Amino acid sequence: MYMHDEAQLMVQVARMYYENNLTQEDIAQRLNLSRQKVSRMLIEARTHGIVKIMIYDPNPSDPNLQEELKNRFGLRDVVLASGEKLEGEQLRAAIGLTASEHLQKVIQDDQTVGIGWGRTLFEAINLLRKNEMRRISVIPLIGGVGDISPFFQVNELARRLAEAFAGTYRHLYVPAFIQDDHVLDSLLKTQEIAQVMELWKRMDLAIIGIGHVEFQEISSMFFADHITPSTLAQLEAKGAVGDICARFFDLQGKKVYPVTGVIGIDLGTLKNIPEVIAIAGGSEKVRAVLGALRGGYIKTLITDTTTARAVLAEDSERR
Repeated sequence: MYMHDEAQLMVQVARMYYENNLTQEDIAQRLNLSRQKVSRMLIEARTHGIVKIMIYDPNPSDPNLQEELKNRFGLRDVVLASGEKLEGEQLRAAIGLTASEHLQKVIQDDQTVGIGWGRTLFEAINLLRKNEMRRISVIPLIGGVGDISPFFQVNELARRLAEAFAGTYRHLYVPAFIQDDHVLDSLLKTQEIAQVMELWKRMDLAIIGIGHVEFQEISSMFFADHITPSTLAQLEAKGAVGDICARFFDLQGKKVYPVTGVIGIDLGTLKNIPEVIAIAGGSEKVRAVLGALRGGYIKTLITDTTTARAVLAEDSERR
């Protein structure tokens, strides 16, 4: 790997940096090296296992909280990040990191994996280590929307997930929302869409986000501009609280219709997939997560401790 003298120098640099708390500039001056050389050696020391970093979370997951969620909603697994005093991007990053670690463990060789969309799901996919070779096949669970943020570009999420596991992926070159029923019917009959819909029925695993609906603050629903005002009014009247791949449900988990013009997996098909991992958290998502749990659409929930407690409290209050 390295000559003896080079390896010893790398160890010396690492000890001065990590144990003696010297800066890279200090080390460079003491050892008559360039600062760039010191930086490269520190990176190589971690890459080749000379330096191993262990992070201790002083707020570990609460096993009692996990068990209560599993038992109350019949879940296969619950994975919790510490959500204390976190919100917004920081909370999404914490849940995303926890989710990425879980995905590294559970995704297996030659599985067919469906991928949805969402901000926290996007964080999780981006944090996956790209050194696993499991040859998975990744399928988008919904069409695309061309004018919104990268975390809702499902084809890109499919590509990134596949590359992390040395797998393959399939694009779904259709829009998620189609206002014309005749156009929708024609697209659903095409060979490409028919093949993808058949694959949805045979998937081993689905990874999804959970969207929330707040009609008093319609900007919270990122695709509000892609469905009609009359449809929004019907969703509000029927008590929609959340969605999975633009398929809506109420607080009891019952499907909310009508939402026409969507090319995406339906909730009935989702329930039949052997493993469905939902990645979501935050105070604004509590009612949406609860509705998804009550509907039985989730088999593994990855969230944070604060959201988990709020979901249990909301469920107890509204029984």
